[in-house]
Amino acid sequence: MKDLAIAVRIGSPKSNYIFVKNTFDSFIEKLKNCDFKVFISIGDINFDVKKLIYDYCSKYPDKFLVYEDKKNKDTSWAESINKAIEISDDYEFFAKSHDDIILKTDNFWELFKSQLSEINKNLGWISFTDIGFKLGNFNPSTRPGHHIDYISGNSWYTGQIFQFNKFPIHWYKANNFLDSLHTKTNALLKKFGSNYLLNYPKPIKKIQNYNLDMPLKPVYCHAPFNHFVIIKRSVLNKIGKCEEWGSKNALLVDEDWGLSARLNGYPNIWIPNLEYIHERLNIYAGGETRSMPQINESRITTEQKFKKKWGFNSKPSVDSLNFIEREYRNTLLTWSLNRRTFDWDYL
Repeated sequence: MKDLAIAVRIGSPKSNYIFVKNTFDSFIEKLKNCDFKVFISIGDINFDVKKLIYDYCSKYPDKFLVYEDKKNKDTSWAESINKAIEISDDYEFFAKSHDDIILKTDNFWELFKSQLSEINKNLGWISFTDIGFKLGNFNPSTRPGHHIDYISGNSWYTGQIFQFNKFPIHWYKANNFLDSLHTKTNALLKKFGSNYLLNYPKPIKKIQNYNLDMPLKPVYCHAPFNHFVIIKRSVLNKIGKCEEWGSKNALLVDEDWGLSARLNGYPNIWIPNLEYIHERLNIYAGGETRSMPQINESRITTEQKFKKKWGFNSKPSVDSLNFIEREYRNTLLTWSLNRRTFDWDYL
């Protein structure tokens, strides 16, 4: 079998030429000894980005393939990804990737396979480390799930979660004066109809001095984010295709797929020393994904469908944790209950 199929949906008018180019170039550079192919679904994107994609397909026909080219209104995100799964069944591993990530680790594939060879068990989704915090962004590498510091505490809002648990509160924010000045200035720019907003003054130098609490080797995790994650194809076949929420974005697909893996007995893991960066909008403290407007459009209906399937909200209430423990007892789905995000559970 071939090594790795990478499914990428490039379907937003906000898809960025530079981001897409950086993503593709990082695949070529960091996956040199991997027999990979990028399976690309194109939506409603601008001419320059579309031309860039087809240029890569022409230059690297064995590495890039457009299998779908149609407007967003004609397809859902799940439909596109499931089609990629169907046409890539001759690859040992399947990855789903955003069009705005950059693989940063040299010899990524060789190191990935080497670490997997030391893990004597079948795995669900495999996540890697988003090092966007080095750029001043708040970028956790895995979903917080049912961890008690997320459900019962305020750790996501303060940023003191996962490897950032020893950082100060709101570590991704500038001092009060700069934060207020930035907010007021951009509010005025929006009021006068400007299309250009000021970048946030991210406290990068301060962040470099904070005490990062990284796991030392692969650890179990609740569920992946969609940025760049890999799963063995034989496991994916058993847990099933992407859930069809009927939306044009990937909201809660990662949470659902992560839960499905664990429900079927396949633990999700995070490999900390393999790194990437998920590009974010620089006009906000901590950064923000470019697809937030599209996500907000379908958030309510997607959350409703998620709860109908699982019996609890994507961020369960404290009371719902008892339901999860009762209804899903004797499964791996209860793994993150009563555990903090930084209570590393090593393989």
